[in-house]
Amino acid sequence: MDATRLAPLSGVAATVLVVASTIASGTTPAADAPVSEVVSFYEEHGTGQIASAVLLSGGALFLLLFAATLATAFRRSEATRGPTILFLSGAAVLAVGLSIFASLSLALGDLQGDVDDTTLRALNVLSQTMVFPVTLGVSACMLGAGFAVLRSSVVSRWLGWVGLACGLVAAVPSHVLGGVLDHIGFAGFIGMFAWTLVVGVLLAMRPAT
Repeated sequence: MDATRLAPLSGVAATVLVVASTIASGTTPAADAPVSEVVSFYEEHGTGQIASAVLLSGGALFLLLFAATLATAFRRSEATRGPTILFLSGAAVLAVGLSIFASLSLALGDLQGDVDDTTLRALNVLSQTMVFPVTLGVSACMLGAGFAVLRSSVVSRWLGWVGLACGLVAAVPSHVLGGVLDHIGFAGFIGMFAWTLVVGVLLAMRPAT
């Protein structure tokens, strides 16, 4: 099989790696958790944090590969030029955001025991609150992808509407609505990778042209 036919499966790889990273990381302490809880957690889960960092960085790389593959398909139509630029820009910002979280996980796993407790807690706070590069990236990425799908025939139009919905949900800032909706933007993040998984499989299965 031509290697280019496998390129869309980079979306599947990105999704698997991000999910595996989340599992390896475990349930990390909240930003306002006591210092003792933070120190105890990372002493027990240091290796998991390092593994999570490696997996997440790999997921960011495969996400960029998928974005490049899908953008190539979008750019066959002049009507998708603007949305495609937005899609690629969002993917780039998201990859940077994921890389930041991967770096923080690596620091938390590698430096625990070598830095004072206050520094470890500060790193944990950053790992819990630096969400805007990710949410902004997801929102721009999915809004661009959604409009591009609706203006082309790359995949079914319903995936375009799903993409727009994910982009709008991801744009809702955390710690604004409160209650069960306090982190609703994270649903856009989950939706984006589910969308990426489906679109990657569909593009890989599409007959060669």
